[in-house]
Amino acid sequence: MTEEHASSGPLIAASIAVTVWGIGPLFVKAIGLSGVTVATYRLWFAIPVMLVILRITGGRLTFAIVKLAAPAGVLFAADIGLGFSSFQHTSIANATIIGALSPLLVLVVSGPMFGDRIRRIDALWFGLALAGTLLVVLSSAIGKGAERGWLGDGLAAMSLVTWTVYFVYIKKRRVGGVPAFAFMTAVIMCGAFALTPYSLFAADPVTALHGADWVWLFCLILGPGAMGHGLMTWATRYLNVNLTSLMTLAGPVVSTVGATIFFHQALSAGQIVGGLVVLISIALVLVGHRSSHRESANLEVSPQT
Repeated sequence: MTEEHASSGPLIAASIAVTVWGIGPLFVKAIGLSGVTVATYRLWFAIPVMLVILRITGGRLTFAIVKLAAPAGVLFAADIGLGFSSFQHTSIANATIIGALSPLLVLVVSGPMFGDRIRRIDALWFGLALAGTLLVVLSSAIGKGAERGWLGDGLAAMSLVTWTVYFVYIKKRRVGGVPAFAFMTAVIMCGAFALTPYSLFAADPVTALHGADWVWLFCLILGPGAMGHGLMTWATRYLNVNLTSLMTLAGPVVSTVGATIFFHQALSAGQIVGGLVVLISIALVLVGHRSSHRESANLEVSPQT
C-alpha cells in the first residue's frame, strides 16, 4: 500500500469533519437561545451518544484517559460556550472568519512543540490575515444590512484562543497514543461538568428549549459533535497539524454560504474581500510550511554526494 493511499482515510475523515463543523453555526443560530445554554445541552446530550458509540466500537473509558482529558474538557467547554455565544451577537461570517485565524496561532505555538519553523515571509501573510480580519469586522459595522456586534466579535476572538490551545493539546495527546474516541468521550464529559455551574446561573433557563430546537440540537450533537470531533481527533494522529489546520479553512466558507441562504445575512464587499484575504493568507502560510517539510524530508533521505 502506497503512502498516499494509506493517508486517504485520515484525509477523508478530516474533510468530513470540517464540513460538518461549518454547518454547526447554522444549527446554533437556528436554536436562538443563549450560546452557553446551547453549549451545555450539547455537551450533556452528547455524553450518552458518545458512550454508545464507544461501546459499539469496542473502546473503553478509563480513569487515566479521563484524567488526561480533563484540561481539554475545560478548554473545549470554554471554546464552544464562547463560540456559540458569538453566533448570537454577530454575523456568522464575522465569527467564523475570526475563528479561521486559528491555524496562524497553531503554527506559532506548534513551532517549539512539534518542530515547525516560522519563516520570515510568514510575517507578511500574518499581517495580511490580521488586516483582512479587521476589514471584515469594520465592514460589518458600517455595511448596509449587516449585523453589527462588537461583543460577538470579541467572544469569537476569545473562542479562537481557547480553540487553539485545545487543538494543540489534543494533538500532543494523540501523538502520545491516547485512543481517539475514548479520549473525545472523556473530553465531552469533563466539559459538561465544567460548563454546567456557570450555565445554571448565567444562561437561559434549562426549560427554554422547545419545539424544533430539539431537532437542531440533535443535529448539532451528531454532526459537529460526535462525527466532526470524533473523526478529526482520530485523523490528527496521522496528519500534519498544519495540514489539518489548513483544511479547517473550508469551515467559514460553508458557514457563510449557509448563513446567506438560510438566514439572509447580507455580506458587504468589504466582508467578502477581507474574508478572502484572510483565507488566502493563511493558506499561503500553511502550504509554504508543508512544502518546507517535504524539502526537509527529501534532504534527509538523499544520499551524500
